[in-house]
Amino acid sequence: MVTVPARLLGVTELMELPSRDPGELAVALEDLAWINRWLGGTRLLHGHLESLFTNLPSPVQILDVATGYADIPRAIARWGRRRGLPIRIEAIDSHAQILKLARHASQGYPEIHIRQGDALDLPYPDGSFDVVLASLILHHTEGEAQARLLRELYRVARVAVVVNDLRRGRWPFLVTWVSLRLVSRSRFIHHDGPVSVRRGFLVGELLALARDAGWAQTRVSRHAFFRLALVGEKPTEKQPQMNANER
Repeated sequence: MVTVPARLLGVTELMELPSRDPGELAVALEDLAWINRWLGGTRLLHGHLESLFTNLPSPVQILDVATGYADIPRAIARWGRRRGLPIRIEAIDSHAQILKLARHASQGYPEIHIRQGDALDLPYPDGSFDVVLASLILHHTEGEAQARLLRELYRVARVAVVVNDLRRGRWPFLVTWVSLRLVSRSRFIHHDGPVSVRRGFLVGELLALARDAGWAQTRVSRHAFFRLALVGEKPTEKQPQMNANER
């Protein structure tokens, strides 16, 4: 279990709350989509998906958990179109206001189906999707909910899970605090970004959580802008389980 600093226990990020100003929320989500695209999150997933998609039958079935504005599913859909790769993406989130904006932004993407649901109790049978993605949600959970979330992601995956989150540290916090004030005017982004970094992870913590959740063939890789990718591949009959490692 990862220990959240006591001063952050119970601290809620602003975009988790119902917003009294949908326009302000929409601006924050557009800024966050820009940040994901240009500051590492989307590129991180593209790199991992390219290797995982080898030899998968078409269309590749993807689940994006805590999808938010669904900007990552849209980016993946465009990526698949450029490669002539048929992809079907289920995008699930619990925040009704954000999902309304996500559905509007995702018009013209028949590859994407958006629905409301709980990440800790996914409404799908075991092995329903080839690849399951979860970006910047793990640090929103505390205590036993962290391993529970990872177990749910792993349960509904047939081939692999990719969890994209943030690396904790003084330098990541300072750089994030400054850079977000340069690229966004949203108070949501200014508040939530630094809080997210302070609730982020070290490599060993992610590996320990994956082990507690029963993942096999687990690895963590470091990426630009203080991103970490936790990847858990499902073992096949020809592939024995491997020890957790960092690359």
